[in-house]
Amino acid sequence: MIIEELDAELMEWLSGTNLEHKQHEAMQLLTVSEDQWPHQAMISMGEVIAINPHQLRLALWQGTQTSMNMSKTGKATLIAVQGHRLLHIRIEVERLPEMKGAVHPRDRFEAQVLHVRVDYAPYAEITSGITFQLKDELGAITRWKETIEELRK
Repeated sequence: MIIEELDAELMEWLSGTNLEHKQHEAMQLLTVSEDQWPHQAMISMGEVIAINPHQLRLALWQGTQTSMNMSKTGKATLIAVQGHRLLHIRIEVERLPEMKGAVHPRDRFEAQVLHVRVDYAPYAEITSGITFQLKDELGAITRWKETIEELRK
């Protein structure tokens, strides 16, 4: 099934709030490298925010292969499991100017949601996607909250 925008459930999930409860969740961020090979990275809930149903903002570590790929192609796909759904969020991205005085300098991108492909398994229930355990929970969540606030600007 294809939906043209982020629904209410996705808007809440990507709201940048309740990060303590979302701290174990991550998404894959897929790009294409210069040599035309797929490149996979992970992005946490503290590095992406939904601005509205058609627009996301992402904060990536500076100078990463993912950031370079997105800057060159202007395209990416977020892959996530949320609410028993496998999501493929196709986005077009544009790099935002560097934020002067950022607490956590990042390569920031504005993303237009082209569409969301939602996969269901008729014979099984999807129960989880990529999960992880933070080594420094307080430090990471504090950094995420500060990063999300900078993405709101």
